[in-house]
Amino acid sequence: MGGFTPREGPYRSMLAVTRAAHAASSRPPDPSAVTVEDAEPGHWDSVAVETTEAQTRQFVTLYEALQDFDDGAAGVPPGLSCLAFAGADDQIDYSPQWGGVRVSIGEPLAKHRDELTAAGWDVQVVPGLDHLGAMQSSVVLPILIGWLQKIGWVK
Repeated sequence: MGGFTPREGPYRSMLAVTRAAHAASSRPPDPSAVTVEDAEPGHWDSVAVETTEAQTRQFVTLYEALQDFDDGAAGVPPGLSCLAFAGADDQIDYSPQWGGVRVSIGEPLAKHRDELTAAGWDVQVVPGLDHLGAMQSSVVLPILIGWLQKIGWVK
């Protein structure tokens, strides 16, 4: 699980963001908008919605269904290997255009690290990285390869 926390998931905040993205997906593209890859952290207002109305509707449906989900009560089946990783600075403050909410991933993941580890998770909080930085292939691949080696899926 990369870029999300298995405890204190930001389900309400993500519902607001995905509803805003869903609304934006039905409007004509803004010619001045930039791609997610070219976005600067904190400048989400300049990002183009690159998904269709049907794709954003799926995410709205997902986060609507998760509003009452108690991720603290969800257990890990015995023997299931679990990994959660995120940047320590993974926190996005969205403007009113995107729901006017804060989506925090790094802080709750770090806060619940011991609890998650005791429940069978491998947890990695990458220092100094935000959401976009921690999701770069140069960061993700070493984490995944090391973890897959640790659990014996890759030699």
